Amino acid sequence: MGNRPNCRSCRHCTPPAGVEMGWCQLRQLSIHPDLVADLWCHHWTARPPRLPVVAPEGLPRPARLPLGNQQLTLATGLS
Repeated sequence: MGNRPNCRSCRHCTPPAGVEMGWCQLRQLSIHPDLVADLWCHHWTARPPRLPVVAPEGLPRPARLPLGNQQLTLATGLS
């Protein structure tokens, strides 16, 4: 079901943002957010994929590690 064409993956459709309606640029229609995954027309054209950002060297950018696993000393918190 994820590969089925729909308004969410069409380049003519501006997807809904929050509570606002989406917009079909081809048919000039507003599209309710609950129906975006189910609507499709014969004018559907694939939207280009959203790829992750890659560093200039061609390697993915390293993610920052959370400091939640670092043990704190009791003395520094009480002084």
